[in-house]
Amino acid sequence: MMADNGNSGFSHRHWCEVYGHDYQCGEDCVCICGLPMNGSDHSDCPVELRPCPEHKAEQERRMAEARSRRAQAGAESFCEEQDVSVPHCKCGCSETDSGEAVGWCFHCDHVYVRYTPELEAQHFAYHCPEAPQALKESARARLAKRGT
Repeated sequence: MMADNGNSGFSHRHWCEVYGHDYQCGEDCVCICGLPMNGSDHSDCPVELRPCPEHKAEQERRMAEARSRRAQAGAESFCEEQDVSVPHCKCGCSETDSGEAVGWCFHCDHVYVRYTPELEAQHFAYHCPEAPQALKESARARLAKRGT
């Protein structure tokens, strides 16, 4: 559920994946969709997985350790590291370096280098082999509503 932030739009939500809790972002926060939190409608935006200010340093340390382990193992791309049982996206994202990824799909091995609700809808509507049919239809309806 999205909460009204007292402005013309809806605020976006954050989930601290370091310790698993919701938190309220700051007034100057910019959503993953690229719009400022205040004064923008974020009702179509997903909950952002982003460490809260209290846990940000720990998350950065964990990410640095993970990158170091990947570099030592000689991993070439994020998608190659994924479990082979995960369905493959057909959009070309398999060449994405793990350091460039800002998000991923829960239904296939797709990674986002840039995220917008429209890119997410295009992925589900046309590229995700395992997205549930209802999700594909909803994505196509959102794209049709926007005229894309």
